[in-house]
Amino acid sequence: MQVGKTAISRTVSIVVIVVVILVILIGAAYIATRAPVSTLTSSSSSTSSIVSSSPTSSLTTSTTSSSVVSSTSSSSTSTSASEFVVDEPGGPDSLDVGVAISGEGEEICSNAFLPLLFFNQTGGYSAFVPVLAKSWTESPNGTTYTFVFRNDVYYSNGDPFNAYVAWYNIYRNMYLNQAIDSPLYLVFNISGVTLGDVNSLDNPQNSPGSNTTLLSIMQNPNNAVTVLNSTAVEFHLTNPFVSFLQVMPAGNPWNFADPYVIEQHGGVVANTPNPWMSVNGSDNGDGPYIVQTYVPNQYTLLVANPNYWAQNITNGNFMTQPAHYKEVLINYKTDELTRELDVESGKTQASVIALSDITDVLKTGTNLYIPNFGTGGTIEWLQLDTEKAPLNNTLVRRAIIAAVNLTEIRETVYQGYNTPVVGPDLVGFFGYNTSITPPAYNLTEAKALLAQAGYPGGAGLPPISFDYPTGTAYVAEMAQILLANLAQVGITLQPQSMAVSTFISAVETCCGNNTSFPDIAADAWSYWPDFSGYEFLVDQQLGAFFYLNNDTINNLIIESNSQLNSTLRAQEISQITRDVQQNAAVIWLGQDDDLPTTGNGVGPTVFNKCITGDPSMWQNPSYWVFVGLDFNQIYSTC
Repeated sequence: MQVGKTAISRTVSIVVIVVVILVILIGAAYIATRAPVSTLTSSSSSTSSIVSSSPTSSLTTSTTSSSVVSSTSSSSTSTSASEFVVDEPGGPDSLDVGVAISGEGEEICSNAFLPLLFFNQTGGYSAFVPVLAKSWTESPNGTTYTFVFRNDVYYSNGDPFNAYVAWYNIYRNMYLNQAIDSPLYLVFNISGVTLGDVNSLDNPQNSPGSNTTLLSIMQNPNNAVTVLNSTAVEFHLTNPFVSFLQVMPAGNPWNFADPYVIEQHGGVVANTPNPWMSVNGSDNGDGPYIVQTYVPNQYTLLVANPNYWAQNITNGNFMTQPAHYKEVLINYKTDELTRELDVESGKTQASVIALSDITDVLKTGTNLYIPNFGTGGTIEWLQLDTEKAPLNNTLVRRAIIAAVNLTEIRETVYQGYNTPVVGPDLVGFFGYNTSITPPAYNLTEAKALLAQAGYPGGAGLPPISFDYPTGTAYVAEMAQILLANLAQVGITLQPQSMAVSTFISAVETCCGNNTSFPDIAADAWSYWPDFSGYEFLVDQQLGAFFYLNNDTINNLIIESNSQLNSTLRAQEISQITRDVQQNAAVIWLGQDDDLPTTGNGVGPTVFNKCITGDPSMWQNPSYWVFVGLDFNQIYSTC
């Protein structure tokens, strides 16, 4: 996810570790943390950081907050016309827009806070509509972006959104230095602004007011963010980053919280999440919903923003429209059967359902359906260890790839909710080359490759380990198919399910030549809709996944992110795709269909047929697949 050679040297001491954590923590992406367990716990004594090598947060609930109630409270099952209820398998990692990185956390934050811009309904991921921003321009060299904001946007408490708020949030997030904030370090330099400067913006007008020193810092043209006036800023990138605009609609950290609220509850502490914001950060927002009640591990109650600034505007769009439902209740239920029974009986209008149970649920509940959201942003794959014997032999890896029946996996494991893809670029993204096809399922070729590698009929080949985290039922089913597939060519697979923490410990131990590193591991990833959000899946040097180390690929990745010539960038992405395939490092399982991020690792969201949404969004996956359900688009027809 680097954007230039200077970016690597600039961020190696700060970002590499953060990116590793990013891979571990992102609930919408990494299969280990997408297991159907809640990721937020309450504690009366601990306020430690949520960014850790463990998928279980140590967030603290604040007993002084009106939005936190007793953890013994039961979840509601009301399904009145004024309330939308959905069951999800796990809770958020945080409710702070500067910290939340799981699909569940981003879903809440992105309903409480609006982005500066969003993807056009029909323009794919290269056309945008204004939301909080009125307009924006890009310099010819791709290093300066000027944004003009609306002057009528307010948070639910009445505090204004303005250019000073944007300045504050960029620097606040860089000082927080959490996993979700790492993209900012790819293009911004924190120099020129101290932590004290950030915390000095502390008044309900969200303005420097008479603080001329702070104003001069904000207006400094040499800093990463320059305030031009109360409604305009310039973003100064350290190097061109062609996906700069694509990052913004994809949720945090480009949703901006109210500085005055943050400063009234502890302010900004370097490298440390604000414990109050982690639990109450979405109580006050500029979006159509805000959080009224949050009970860790049980539910979140969103209510329509009572002071929503866009309630009566005439120049809005599909993103700014008001809420249809007065309340949205998100229940966190780890038990699959409970989620199924709730949606079948009408206790909920929607539930996340495991892939293996989709057919039965849709048959049982004739009033249920899965909306056609389309091909989403989650890519799933099997990583092959290229550094440790016997898989350090390219012929062995090619034999394994040829022996895996991807069609069987897509039809059986994914129930058809999966589109063939050759990564790391995704179908529908810029630069995806449909002429590059995956290797064919061919047992004859697999046997010949093994013989050529010195293992005729698999003789002499040691067992191949395959690790995956407990709780991912569909991967367990996949393991049995893989075991049978590879047995046909004489390869013995040893599938091993393990605790999430154990799995993470194994796959994050750099590098592939480590004895604890599995021969094959299952992974998945979802991030912003551009190649630059997925590139480090195939590059050990970028500090995330540790199974392929290739200088040619690494250099092409760096070049592609700053390549302003779109034709050349597409060629570079295609070459990266071919080089990865030639190295036989990955089995691309496919790209998930009709699956919002809050169901990643489990399955799609099944809806009651009474529920529909704005046509421009209901069939546009851009929001659903990157930041969860957009609740102001949902309404009932019954």
